[in-house]
Amino acid sequence: MTSSFNTDTASAVYVQPSDHAAPLYIPRRSQDLPADIWASYPAPIPAAWTRIAAQKGYRIHRRIRDRYHIALECPVCGAHTACKVFNLRTAQPRCGGCATTGQHRLAKAAGLVLLERDPLDRHYGIFRARCGHIVRRQFAFVDRIERGTTELRCETCLVAREQNEALRHGWTRLGPDPQNNPNYRLYQHTCGHTQRVATANMRWGQCDCAKCGGTWGARPSFLYLAQIHFPHDGLTVVKFGYSAHPKKRFWHQLGLPKSAEVTFLRLVAMPSGHAACSVERPANTALARTHPDAVVPPALYAGMINVVSEIYWPELLPEINRVLDAIAAETSPQTC
Repeated sequence: MTSSFNTDTASAVYVQPSDHAAPLYIPRRSQDLPADIWASYPAPIPAAWTRIAAQKGYRIHRRIRDRYHIALECPVCGAHTACKVFNLRTAQPRCGGCATTGQHRLAKAAGLVLLERDPLDRHYGIFRARCGHIVRRQFAFVDRIERGTTELRCETCLVAREQNEALRHGWTRLGPDPQNNPNYRLYQHTCGHTQRVATANMRWGQCDCAKCGGTWGARPSFLYLAQIHFPHDGLTVVKFGYSAHPKKRFWHQLGLPKSAEVTFLRLVAMPSGHAACSVERPANTALARTHPDAVVPPALYAGMINVVSEIYWPELLPEINRVLDAIAAETSPQTC
């Protein structure tokens, strides 16, 4: 029969049998069994088992638990590892002691200290980082740290750093983003206003309070739905966006030709530019994802509108109006 690698003891647990025999590495899936079950089993060791063990680099130290289990002694580290006789015959057992030593060595090379293996998941370990904090990471991730392809980010240190960054700019970090965006956190301004803020913006202080700030983000704004007709080209499209001054945006910022005919189909008042931004961006993303055929290719309006997105065919108007209805009926989240 073809041999295969036995992963059972790769995540072994160290126990001391009740009969005071040598300590033993046992499979992780057997960790909930009482220690006394691993006591020596009084029976002779068949010569055939001894030959198979020697061929695979081990010595059978004793029989344990029952007639189906043995304790293999590793010639390299001397550790004893529990193994089923069936696994000895059909697979290449792995020494629990060597596996543990290797994991400790790997952690040290990555700048960590392995405290214990995760009792719930054999792929994870509990480590102490250089900063002194305890982290839980996959062994595969620690291997990437050791090879220099990634770095460890301590969650405790990250929270402290983000809190210090916020305090420098008059904010307090409250916690993770309520909308589960990993690039955002929830903060509270000194005026008491709470707001979602991108961590990159907070790091550089590029965020204004949507309640007491003096920039566009704190001033009232509008979501707009406008139809644009280009008579000379026979092209009619619609645009969904936001602006504090929609008419000014169209005639002074979008670079429309003088012949363009703009009709505002709908305006939805928003309490601030932050609020408008926080709902308009995900709404346009969702529209483009769910109705790709309704997105006008930028090449068709190149040179007539100086944007490359948020332009749709008029057939999408009913869906955009449904989106605006939903936004108008809800309290808009505050975003920076």
